[in-house]
Amino acid sequence: MRITIIGGAYGSGKTEFAINYAKYLKTENDGPIGLIDLDIVNPYFRSRDLTEQLEREGITVVSSELARENVDIPALSPRIFSLLQDRSYRVVIDVGGDPVGARALGRFNRYFRDESYDFWIVLNPFRPDTKNSTQAVKMVEGLQNAARIRATGLVANINWGRGTTPEIWRQGLPLIREIAADLGLPVVFYTVEASLLTGNNDFFEDLPDLPVFPLHLRMLPPWLLPE
Repeated sequence: MRITIIGGAYGSGKTEFAINYAKYLKTENDGPIGLIDLDIVNPYFRSRDLTEQLEREGITVVSSELARENVDIPALSPRIFSLLQDRSYRVVIDVGGDPVGARALGRFNRYFRDESYDFWIVLNPFRPDTKNSTQAVKMVEGLQNAARIRATGLVANINWGRGTTPEIWRQGLPLIREIAADLGLPVVFYTVEASLLTGNNDFFEDLPDLPVFPLHLRMLPPWLLPE
């Protein structure tokens, strides 16, 4: 699909995945790649904080007009419309982490009626608001209603942050599969922090058919940044 929308609850890792997926598309496509940051809710994890670095890597980043002044208001740049209208672009959209943030996507609903899209929901089964299928289904339905579009797939981002081990990762698999079954949605990717794959060649030995997506961490909260 030309347009891929990435949503998810607070702390799910959706912005990290959106950035990594945009970089993946850049390596796999000759055409231009755009990353639209519609996250107007979360002040700590925002893809636009890496704008300059991503643009040096050839990815066009567009967000609110006042983003560079570190102001969070729902004033969205007209460049977003331009990027969605330019069919030469593959576009990744990072949507706000709750229904309030997802409503910003509703402004662009007509573009999703005019052409096919993917709307992937990032899930971490160890987060408090998605620790069981009932909660996860409610969260997904809330995002869909706010954004006024239907989800097309799930991204399983199983982790305990820096304490994640292969064993912990495997513990999250049953719940991810239960949520996917209850929603009737496919799991398009299972993310794994890239360093876990180094030296763990047997990590997925008994799970050869999983669509694994190596994740290179780019977003850190202020308290984890080097001084």
